[in-house]
Amino acid sequence: MFYKVIKILLIFAFIPFAFNFLFSSSNAFAKDIWYCPMHPHYTSDRPGLCPICNMSLVKKQGHPSAGHAMQEHLQASGKEGTEGHAPVSLTPQQMQWTGVKTAAVQRAPLVKKVRAAGYVSTVHELFEYQDQFIQAHIDYVTTYRDYKRFAHTRRNWDAHRALQVKIHETKDKLLRLGLGPMEIEKLEKVTWRNAWQQPELLLFKDDVPYWVVAQIFESDRGFLTAGQEVEVEIPAYHEQAKGVVRFIGGIFDSQTRTVNALIELQGHRGELEGDMFVHVTIPIELNESVMVPKEAVLDTGTRKIVYVQAKPGVFEPRDIEVVALGDNGWAVKSGLKEGEQVAVEGNFLLDSESRLQAAFAGASQGGHSHGN
Repeated sequence: MFYKVIKILLIFAFIPFAFNFLFSSSNAFAKDIWYCPMHPHYTSDRPGLCPICNMSLVKKQGHPSAGHAMQEHLQASGKEGTEGHAPVSLTPQQMQWTGVKTAAVQRAPLVKKVRAAGYVSTVHELFEYQDQFIQAHIDYVTTYRDYKRFAHTRRNWDAHRALQVKIHETKDKLLRLGLGPMEIEKLEKVTWRNAWQQPELLLFKDDVPYWVVAQIFESDRGFLTAGQEVEVEIPAYHEQAKGVVRFIGGIFDSQTRTVNALIELQGHRGELEGDMFVHVTIPIELNESVMVPKEAVLDTGTRKIVYVQAKPGVFEPRDIEVVALGDNGWAVKSGLKEGEQVAVEGNFLLDSESRLQAAFAGASQGGHSHGN
């Protein structure tokens, strides 16, 4: 009997230690996170295979909530995070191993070269372009005459406003055709009867023997204006020539998604034939804006992300809005300030680690973890 009592007491004494051991083991196992190297958003609490690509899951080393803690720190300081990404902290040795390098965000003009295929214009095409010049000229002169007439009478305000709109439309068309403000001002003094006889609109000039038609892609149309200087390469003769954009068409080719620009060749006295192929390069320089190196921008298709060095070794993922891509980088609309440092090398590794940290931070809260 005495021995039975001793056994019962020993069993009850062991129960708390057993529960404590099981609870501790369960917690230790729960802290282990396994993830897919190819799909870091998929995590599990045990080893196995990724259901997406069938790769073996890899055990995450370190505390899974570190990225989440850094994200909370940024939010507390008033900085917005980037969805699906977390800040990344690197030691100087890790930065050296991964090859992470930074560059400063600067204010500079966007520099770009628009390149297009083209050909030497034929006489028939020149007649068509000349008709557009003359018709636009007549439209502006007659509209301006009617506008001035209604301005004096003021008897029909609706017609007066409609003519104001038409004045702007016809003036914009003349600007696209290559006429400057001073030339348009001269047209306002031309009478309707001789509006079609203005010699400055004629394309057949003795001092301009050749014209080139350049096929400008739709995405580059906004960079072009009449009067821009261009460089023309003539492969048939291995020659270079200078030119000036005189006219930009307003109708896009639905097949090629291009618009034609008529270019006046200057100073070329060689023999060229109609439809002869040429290469056209148009240098563009826009106003100053915030510029970031194109190597710094990771384009996901729907978002553009950069990694900003908040302090030595700490990189924040940040969404930015861009205006256009030039030869010297992206012009930024919002998201970056002049003087900030952004990663330009090693940012793909930063992006992978950032996604992993974000996935682990979500898994630690139970939002994205899975069991097999």
